[in-house]
This record gives sequence, structure tokens and C-alpha cells, in this order.
Amino acid sequence: MKVLWVKDNNIGHEKQVKILLDELNKNIDLDIDERDVKGFYPLFTYLEDIEEKKYDFIIGAGHRTYSLILSIKKNQKENTKSVAILSPTFRKDKFDIICSPSHDKDKFKKTNNVIFFEGSLAKVSDKDTDENIIMIAVGGKNKHFAFDENHIISQIDYFISIHPNKNCYIFNSRRTPSSTNQKLASLKNIYENVTFCDLNIGSNDFEKILEKASSKLITRDSVNMIFESLSCKGKTYLIDMKENRSSNKVVKIVDNLIKNKKVGFIDCDNIVDDMSKMKLQKQNIHNEIYAEVEKVSYKLQQLL
Repeated sequence: MKVLWVKDNNIGHEKQVKILLDELNKNIDLDIDERDVKGFYPLFTYLEDIEEKKYDFIIGAGHRTYSLILSIKKNQKENTKSVAILSPTFRKDKFDIICSPSHDKDKFKKTNNVIFFEGSLAKVSDKDTDENIIMIAVGGKNKHFAFDENHIISQIDYFISIHPNKNCYIFNSRRTPSSTNQKLASLKNIYENVTFCDLNIGSNDFEKILEKASSKLITRDSVNMIFESLSCKGKTYLIDMKENRSSNKVVKIVDNLIKNKKVGFIDCDNIVDDMSKMKLQKQNIHNEIYAEVEKVSYKLQQLL
């Protein structure tokens, strides 16, 4: 099956598409042609190269890919399918298939062409964890939660201190402020069991450690990272962060995960004089591993 993947250079978007294509490839032999969205402008430059190839479906995620997917389809075979990952902000009814997070359901007037999934698409792993490994994943400044650097570092310090004999791997993100990175890196000078993995300089151990870690502590702004963690074995805990807007859909997702005990969290109860007592609130031990990408892949195969 021939596939055209239109990529927008957004790591979060491309990662979810790749995970879905990898899952589809387990049951369907895919011949994938990857094209960067920049290579399509001005629009007419793609025609000669793309038109001669007849694809079975065209896929992409992110605002910059959607109009291109629909334009390219016009010059393809009659049964070529257009597939949008996430939620297009326009012409939703023009896509053959949309794979959208369920929290965007209210954006759709019709849902007969939509496959909904919870959270984000993440690789599923049922590998056993290593009790000697824990990990911490830190996002950065965002519009959903206040990124209080000192409050976050104090919780990380607490989490490490209650796992004194375990190897702790700390990962940042491309949104993490440089001042936070410096403080995270300095923790290895305090704790012998800490390794700081800076994604800005090419650390590529994230997925391997995520699958092995018996406990994972994640900032609340990192929704994709949260669902990646929930798609593996091991306990997932969230760092305490003040909400910027309680009605925000990302905040609601996180609140629902906590309310339903899908995740644990660090509970910071104020006592006196700005002193706080931290306590680890655990998730429900009977939670199943999230397998949203497997569900989406199964439904998508039936429609292609």
C-alpha cells in the first residue's frame, strides 16, 4: 500500500503519525513516501513529482499539512484516501478519515468520518520494568500551567530523595528554560544516582528508559509525555503545577486523569509560613496500559 506522509517538522505531530504508521505496518505492507511541507511551496512545484505516483492514502498532522493533503488528493486516483491526524480547524468534512483526540469531539458537527482516541497516540509497550530505574520528564513554559521553576525542582528533589537507591534519569524538553536545565544538571552533583539526559544535545535514550522505569514523574504540561508513560508499564506521577485556566482542555485532561486515578501525583499541602509537606498520591494499581494507537490502527485498516 503506497502512502504519502506530509510532515510539518513539529516533533509532537510527526511522532504520533510515525507511531500510527508503524502500528499499521504490522498488518499492512506500507511503502511510505515522506515529504516535508516546505517542499510543496509554491504549490505547483510538487505536481510533476507527486502526480505520477498514485498513493492509496495521504496522511499528515498539523495545520500546515491539511490543505496540502486535500490539494494533493485532487490529482490522485479516485479511491485515494485523505487522512488527517489530530483535528483540522477547517474543511473537516472534506477529509475521508480524521483521527482526533476525544477532547476535541465538540469541534465536530458530524463524526461519521472520525476515529476518536484518548489523549495522544503513543507506542505501546508491555515490557517488564526494572525496579532499579526511575525517570523524570520536564516540559517548559506553556499556556496551560504555571511553570514555577523552584516549586518543580523542589518536587524533583523530593522524588529523588524517596528513591535513594534507584538510578534516576532526568529528561528535559525543547521547551525547558536554560535556567531549569542548569538546575537539573546540577542535581547529579548532589545525588550520585542521577543522570541528566539533555534532549537539546541529542540524548536518544528517552524511549528505552521510559519502558524500563518502574516509576515516572512528569510535569503536567507534557500531555504527550504523560500518555507515552501510560502506554508502558510502571507507575506514572504528575508534578504539582498551578492551573492557568481551569476551563482549558489540556487542564481538563490532566484533571480527569487524576480524578479517575489513572495517574498519581505529588500532593503539596500548605502548612504554615510557606512550608509545605509533600506526599506521593498513587494511581490505581489496576489500570490497564493505554493502547489507543492499536485501537486507531484497527479501525483505520477497516476504512482504508
